[in-house]
Amino acid sequence: MKQDLIYTHTYKQTLHMTTGLKSHLEILSKDRQTLSDLLYNVSQNNPFLEYTPSQDIQQYLEAGISNKPSIKDELYLQLHTSTKKYNEPIAHYIIESLDNHGFFDQDIQTVLSDLKCTKTQFEETLSFIQTFEPIGVAAKNSIDSLMIQLKEKGYTIAYTILKNYSKELEEKDFYTISESLDIPYESVFDELAHMQECNPFPCSEYDTESTTNLALPEFTIEIDEDQLKIIPKEMGNLSLHCEEVKLSKEAKKYLNEAKFYIDSINRRNKTILLLANILITHQKNYFLFQDDLKECTLKEIAQESGYSISTVSRTLSDKYYEFNDHMYPVKDLFISKTHKGSSKDSIQKAIQLLIEVENPENPLQDEEIVEELENMELYASRRTISKYRKELNIPNSKQRKKARLY
Repeated sequence: MKQDLIYTHTYKQTLHMTTGLKSHLEILSKDRQTLSDLLYNVSQNNPFLEYTPSQDIQQYLEAGISNKPSIKDELYLQLHTSTKKYNEPIAHYIIESLDNHGFFDQDIQTVLSDLKCTKTQFEETLSFIQTFEPIGVAAKNSIDSLMIQLKEKGYTIAYTILKNYSKELEEKDFYTISESLDIPYESVFDELAHMQECNPFPCSEYDTESTTNLALPEFTIEIDEDQLKIIPKEMGNLSLHCEEVKLSKEAKKYLNEAKFYIDSINRRNKTILLLANILITHQKNYFLFQDDLKECTLKEIAQESGYSISTVSRTLSDKYYEFNDHMYPVKDLFISKTHKGSSKDSIQKAIQLLIEVENPENPLQDEEIVEELENMELYASRRTISKYRKELNIPNSKQRKKARLY
């Protein structure tokens, strides 16, 4: 049955992070394919739980597709269940800015300008994220990641060697290292062994980039007589089978587990649908009239829904929707503004237009794009233009000129 777009109820939640709540939040953060794998495995071992996947999930299971876990999901889980106080906007910025290796290599001055925070505030939050598993995440590069791991393991000499003797290591000048640190020559090789215990790319077992072609949508958006409809995608049939008999202690554990999953799935689906309705309402002109996406942030959706920002982020991260037979990440519907007030979506579309009509023999440089945008009453810094251009997979002016010459 189709769902109306607008909800009239607002839910305000005040939650304590109990063990049960942590488990519910883990379910909330999982996408459909990951959750279906989990339910399938649990139902195979739980005599009280029966799970029949929906048709699209069944096709996915039969295809044998299995995604790696998302490093961002793992980090958000650790972040939101941490008992330590932290700066949420900075922490989210760091996690969302990780590159394909799970490294954070952003220019510090740009970061401080974007976040409007002090260097101390940023460094404290970065150090906090770097204590998460896998150890070495959010490092600057592979060497920095190794040093974080060595420090965490307590290998102080190996840490010192890697930090201060990179030239000697490259030249295999172990004698100088032993002399400088006043340790036996043989001990240098013990410290090298400690380095080899560490992984220069600790996030290699995780997905750092979402892949829409392997994703399953959480809901479909349809247009019906100039009205938007959100149609949720079902997980399938999840049912409880239990006779009215006295159960053993072990059997009760299985029964409680089955009840937990049924309750958590219901909570998850209701939360996703509630947040999706609010978000799609914000962006309704984008779907109905192909307008630019409006500015819309996690904070706004959190305030309107009554959920915390972390819950909104956890719920909609790595989730997808279907529209006009195409799949899109829900996160793309969140649009921030540049520091001068122009939306990212408007600027990116303008960049594409400018480059399409530019002189092929004299392509626009990023500084010139800034000036052209100002004539269109759109404002962004050169660094922002460079960032958006890379996100759009558009080469720089020299590369575009060279490509067109051939």
